[in-house]
Amino acid sequence: MNFQNDRYTVRFADASDNEGIKRIFESGSFSGDLDIQFLRGSEPMKSFGADGEPKIIVASDNMSNEIIAVGGAVVRQEYINGKPEKCAYLTGLKILNEYRGRLGFIAKAYSFLGENLEDSKCCYSTILDSNKAVIAMLEKKHRHMPEYRFISHYTTYCWNSRKKILSLSDDINGFDELMEGYFSKRNLTPVHTEIEGFGKKKFYCFRENGKIKACCFVGDQKETKYYLLRKYGGAYRFISRLPTQLLGYPEFPAEGTVIDHGAVSYLYIENNERKLCRNFLNTVAALSGHSVLIWGCADGDPLCSCLGYMKTVRYGSRLYQVLWRDNPPISGNIGMEAALL
Repeated sequence: MNFQNDRYTVRFADASDNEGIKRIFESGSFSGDLDIQFLRGSEPMKSFGADGEPKIIVASDNMSNEIIAVGGAVVRQEYINGKPEKCAYLTGLKILNEYRGRLGFIAKAYSFLGENLEDSKCCYSTILDSNKAVIAMLEKKHRHMPEYRFISHYTTYCWNSRKKILSLSDDINGFDELMEGYFSKRNLTPVHTEIEGFGKKKFYCFRENGKIKACCFVGDQKETKYYLLRKYGGAYRFISRLPTQLLGYPEFPAEGTVIDHGAVSYLYIENNERKLCRNFLNTVAALSGHSVLIWGCADGDPLCSCLGYMKTVRYGSRLYQVLWRDNPPISGNIGMEAALL
């Protein structure tokens, strides 16, 4: 698709675009007092493909012959109202600084994407709370733009522990029954646990009388995506120098280093029991070997209140259903996995 007198071209990306996409990812970072870059390595298209079927688009400036924007969606099978459905997670549109603020340009990209997601049952996305300019822009309705319909607030928790409180095993027997009876009832839960984007996973399980009482996977994702902490600002400049690990909080990594995180997925705690949740997750953190574990949940999830009583560092996002047409709204329990965002 060409527009603005053939100045720009929007098209699907392929592996030959890796270098241009990598440059755009490296040009941006999370806003706020924590300057963190989310990166997809030297082969971003392979990284997108690890999370599902990539429908990634790029925009190029035909005068300079450079990629100036990247965005799109990753499509995978997820549960909606108990049934496996094709769903699309919008990765967000990243634009080189000198091209930002051009709504007409953005609208063209969204239009192109929407035409190629018509067979998806649900399209959704997240925006960090700190990204207020983007929130304000997308929550306001514009011609030729999809509606961003707010579903829920979403909190990502980060924690660590050296306490091995429970005796855990890697026996996965019985997990299939949990997928059918528990996880399938949580909207936006991935149907397939073996998605490469979860990373190299280990299974942790606590049982009583042979029955699963608590379980989860922990994935090492560094081969497909990672977080680079560039620098601290604001209050974090002081807090990062404190021995936070002695107080039970994750230790702040040094500036300029990749955060050694493990991504928790398919977390189950029987009856959402608070003490069991705390003891299980602290034990998993101690056994995992990672500097920090991450997991997220939407408001209203009982597990949010469980983690709320743990010593964690947390950050918030807004979860939206993205609508090019009038699809039924997503409601009920949300099981979206932070590992695949």
